[in-house]
Amino acid sequence: MKYTKWLGLGFSMVVALLCACSEDSPSEPKDTFDANVVCPAEGTNAYGEPNRGTFTDERDGQVYKYTTIGNQVWMAENLKFDAPYSLCYAREENFCETFGRFYTLYVNGEYYALIDQVLADTICPAGWHVPSVDEWNELANNVGEGKKGSARLKSSNDFGEYYNSGSDDCSFNALPAGSWMLNGELSGNRIYAIYWTSTRRSYDTMYAYNLGSQSIEINRPRMTIRCLKN
Repeated sequence: MKYTKWLGLGFSMVVALLCACSEDSPSEPKDTFDANVVCPAEGTNAYGEPNRGTFTDERDGQVYKYTTIGNQVWMAENLKFDAPYSLCYAREENFCETFGRFYTLYVNGEYYALIDQVLADTICPAGWHVPSVDEWNELANNVGEGKKGSARLKSSNDFGEYYNSGSDDCSFNALPAGSWMLNGELSGNRIYAIYWTSTRRSYDTMYAYNLGSQSIEINRPRMTIRCLKN
């Protein structure tokens, strides 16, 4: 009987301690994201333009969708401009229409060469630019971090069994193009979206932004580009 009594008392003490720890431990930050506040479909942005709409790249007549998220205006499609050394994955019909082109920002398109700063500065349409790491981070801060934040930017389309569709709350429509490797094969296609940034890591490398993990990484040989309004 004494054994049973002490066992019950010990169990009660453990429960009390667990409850106390639970009360004292800090709770996770509350998710306060509201698309109607962060990226409303209606209304106008800081440029006096509709929050969502289209614009034309005067270089080739390509029409792009755009969306406003916070104080930023982003292209809602991947860049498709036929820039020097850019490639289209021709093994699949209409690939570029969906995923855009793959770009290198190296001199003469040669991996491990110097960064071609002139190309990096002019590859986007006039009035737009390749976003920096800080600008990508600002986007992440606007939509929230982690899987929830990524889902709010990811395309809601079905790209196969390895792709986790997003809710695309802000009509950013991030596309899982993956990256183009040195052997001419694609890595991560229909799995993740990774984009060029304009922030240098060194004289011959730039950082990339992996939207799936919301992380800053080292660039791949060729990746897609999302442009940000100046």
